Amino acid sequence: MGKIPVPQAASKQARDLENNGLVTSKEAVERGYVSDKILPPEPEKCKFCGQTLYYEGLVINGSVLIWMTQPERCRCKKAVEYWKKYDKEQEEKKAAEEKAKKQAEMNARIQRLIGKSGIKKRFMNRTFDNFIVNETNREAFEIAKRYADEFPKFAAEGKGLYFEGTFGTGKTHLAVAIALQLMNCNIPVICKTSIDLLNDIKRTFDSDYGSSEHQVLQVYKDVDLLIIDDLGKEMATEWSLATLYDILNDRYETMRPTIITTNYNDEALVARLTPRGFDNTNMGALMSRLKGTSAVVTMAWEDYRSGGY
Repeated sequence: MGKIPVPQAASKQARDLENNGLVTSKEAVERGYVSDKILPPEPEKCKFCGQTLYYEGLVINGSVLIWMTQPERCRCKKAVEYWKKYDKEQEEKKAAEEKAKKQAEMNARIQRLIGKSGIKKRFMNRTFDNFIVNETNREAFEIAKRYADEFPKFAAEGKGLYFEGTFGTGKTHLAVAIALQLMNCNIPVICKTSIDLLNDIKRTFDSDYGSSEHQVLQVYKDVDLLIIDDLGKEMATEWSLATLYDILNDRYETMRPTIITTNYNDEALVARLTPRGFDNTNMGALMSRLKGTSAVVTMAWEDYRSGGY
């Protein structure tokens, strides 16, 4: 049987399909893909081995429509090492830019939904520099300072801090100092007492408030670091129990770090958070998990409040 002839139109279509894709400028010239209107860039030399490096062009239906902005990469050992390092640096740069963008968006959400971070005027000077360090509180200070200095690492691991202890020992000062240091690096932080946190959400019940309960709850769940000061001071109700559990459990499950300060031990805190007559099992389990993913800092000593805490 003789060979069946292919119609001319079909042959042209087949050739066009074969001629789609990337080719070097050398290949493009050899195959006749270059038009006078879109000339290829001059080839370059590898700075490591001197090999000629051609630019690649995109061929559509037998013609180069666009040339790449960089020549092909050499495959010599030094060039491979160079490009491996270059690509890694570009990926890190892109990741850093994306992170900064997300942080800026979160800070804007915080400002729009609940105002600033929540640190009140009296506490705006509670920095690490003016924390009075002595032999009693040195370990607590060093744990807090390391947490602030290495926050990206702890955040990636979903690890927080849990300050427990007696009144006036510097728990709030250290928590605020962490917040201020991170905020100076544009890291989104919310630092509020549990009472103020709940009040923020209650305000959304007012039809004139302008933000929904869901929006405010979500910003507490999503913020890079949430600091809840004086946990256990709020009046326990069915609503407060459900709200705090919703926020804290969501942050635990999504591995977003939380810092807690409280004047109560485990049993007393769970009792304070649970309304009378309600089962405290879930809240007890949640607080146990939070402590399990946090560095627990016990600050139980003489009240230093007269010293500026």
